[in-house]
Amino acid sequence: MLEGQPRLPSTPAKKPLLPRAPPRTFGMPRLPCWALGLLVAAAAPPPYTRIEREAAPQLAIIPRRSRTCAQACVRKGEGYVYAQHLRKAGGTLLRTYLAMYRCAPLQKAMTATQLYRLPRGEPREHTAPAAAQESLAFNTQNFLLRPATVYITLIRHPVDRIESLYFFEGKWPQKSYRRTEDTAISLQKWLRKVEATSKRRAWGSQNHLRQRGAFPLRQRIWDEVSEYYVQIFSGVAAEATAKHLEVAKSVLDNFDAVLILERLSSEEGRNEAEGLLRKILPSHNVECPPRLPLHKVNEGSVRKRAEPLSREDRLRVVALNPLDLELYRHAVTVHKERVDEVLKPCRIRTNCTSVRDRDLNLIWGEGALRSCGRMVYRSGRAGCRA
Repeated sequence: MLEGQPRLPSTPAKKPLLPRAPPRTFGMPRLPCWALGLLVAAAAPPPYTRIEREAAPQLAIIPRRSRTCAQACVRKGEGYVYAQHLRKAGGTLLRTYLAMYRCAPLQKAMTATQLYRLPRGEPREHTAPAAAQESLAFNTQNFLLRPATVYITLIRHPVDRIESLYFFEGKWPQKSYRRTEDTAISLQKWLRKVEATSKRRAWGSQNHLRQRGAFPLRQRIWDEVSEYYVQIFSGVAAEATAKHLEVAKSVLDNFDAVLILERLSSEEGRNEAEGLLRKILPSHNVECPPRLPLHKVNEGSVRKRAEPLSREDRLRVVALNPLDLELYRHAVTVHKERVDEVLKPCRIRTNCTSVRDRDLNLIWGEGALRSCGRMVYRSGRAGCRA
């Protein structure tokens, strides 16, 4: 109140005609602890059945198995071919080879649009059903549930894979048509974004283990910049440790073919890979056997226009992938062992069986036949593609 201003008489507060009702609360009523426990138990997913638990990935080292039996089944067309497609590591080359192995040549020339819309091709005789998996981690129980299956993969240096992934869909959105430096996302920002997604995925995997007593049957790993290979081949989406690395090494030891993308840039390396694949996946009475194209690393349309990563950025990626680098070196060793085995005769057992249960395994459908139109291009002219 200002000085000199007369004091006004205070007005007494009016009493309400009716007593005020207590404030309404819309929250959950207070329950005893035992009732809250029952609600939490009811909201949790049901535990796995015995069959589901046996099919779920196990974070355990896989003992070496004999591959001659499965390879004999595939040669007769009675087993399966499973390809682990690793993102931005040459997986499309592997899918193309499988399509050319599995699909019979087209009898008439088609346009590119007709080839793309081709719903399904015709299988060659004496070839095994082939499927490739890209978005899901490898289920280590496949070795037990699918004993008559040949397993192949194509791997790339981890730093080069992340660099290719960054220029493919990290620096700019994949469907962006305005690709300038003003709209580009820095490598550091993109790495932080992907790492945050990775941590949420790892938390979800561990939470699933606590609630259901086993890891998820299918674990989707799409964008990953830290220990991608170790997570894929250990079958568990998690913050990778030395145990995950040992499991991933044991899985690669049981693969029939582990190809190295960098080796496909030379004629010698391509001949090694083709010799290994033709031993495992022979083509009977085929005029034009499937071939692997010579691959020029970092020659994509986006990659050609982009500057390579700086030394500091590459060191930052290296720091995120120490286990992947060790697994890559192990993959190179496995590749050399498999190539040496091609030159040696093998004894083949024919008393192997193929498990046909599709309900719980990760080998689904016939990816090769559905890829015939897109992968196996036929111009109608005589002769084989190089």
